[in-house]
Amino acid sequence: MAVKFSISMQGSYPLRDYIPMARKIESYGFDSINVYDDLMFKPTWPIVTLIGEHTERIEVGPGIVTPQIVHPAYHAGNLAELDELTGGRAVLGIARGAFMEFLGIEKQNKPITMVRESIELIRHLLRGERAPFDGEVFSATEELFFRFKPHRPDIPIFIGTWGPKMCQLAGELARETKSDGLWDPNYVPIIRENIDIGARRAGRDPADIGICAGPLCSISADREAAVAAARRVLAVYLPYLHPMTEVAGIPADEIARVRRAAAAGDFEEGARNVSDLAVSRHSVTGTPDDVIPQIEAMVAAGVTHVAFGHPLGPDFNEALDLIGTRILPHFKSSSR
Repeated sequence: MAVKFSISMQGSYPLRDYIPMARKIESYGFDSINVYDDLMFKPTWPIVTLIGEHTERIEVGPGIVTPQIVHPAYHAGNLAELDELTGGRAVLGIARGAFMEFLGIEKQNKPITMVRESIELIRHLLRGERAPFDGEVFSATEELFFRFKPHRPDIPIFIGTWGPKMCQLAGELARETKSDGLWDPNYVPIIRENIDIGARRAGRDPADIGICAGPLCSISADREAAVAAARRVLAVYLPYLHPMTEVAGIPADEIARVRRAAAAGDFEEGARNVSDLAVSRHSVTGTPDDVIPQIEAMVAAGVTHVAFGHPLGPDFNEALDLIGTRILPHFKSSSR
């Protein structure tokens, strides 16, 4: 399976800025663009629609949405519309989601069942099936069907996860897993083992299901600036990367300090508490010469897709140019 490369973006830029960003990403030959649908940031569907309208070849879609907040029938409609707009370039990432405590949800009810049924219901609608859908979490009558014909009845779906059970679900149902914040070669075999369990259970070939590592990305010609930017982003996301943080050996008290600082809105204090170990295990950070061997180690561990994540670097355009002109050509030339 050839290694794919993509860009994952946050909903934090001025809306029209996504047009030149996406065009440049496409020009460098990346395989896909995904936009996070994180709470408190700009919603993903308008952004990916804008990107889809102003690109020609690249795959585009949310990475990820959660059915905990919005019913999967709504996501299915948006996905079908995006696929029509792009002539079959849409993709969907789905997961249990994070930041649920912001909504007063301390413990999600049946998250694996929720994601399973969401995928089943989305495919049910895309294929034009008219039978009632009767699940444990979601249900629909025979009146729930699209009053239009989707461009494709089967649109690629990936599952965002770090957890073993959800990886097994991906093995059963998805094209790949996407683990945002994953940059630890020691964790990749855990994902692979559980994907394979689910694939065999569903009668699928495990080799057909990919592993996407979606590390926070901070690349610059200035190594110190890159590391500082990575710490600032991990000041937001580090508390949500369990169980990868445990496998990586990130101390619980470090995570607690970062969480307290984030809760108080003091992200500079949080960044001061992010260790070098956390930076190395959850972000791809440094100069291109630093980053290339990191990617090679992840590919050797079994990663089939690298999704460079927010913020890309202290300067987005510098980082994108460095990835596009120095990192991607290295791997494209070595795969020939």
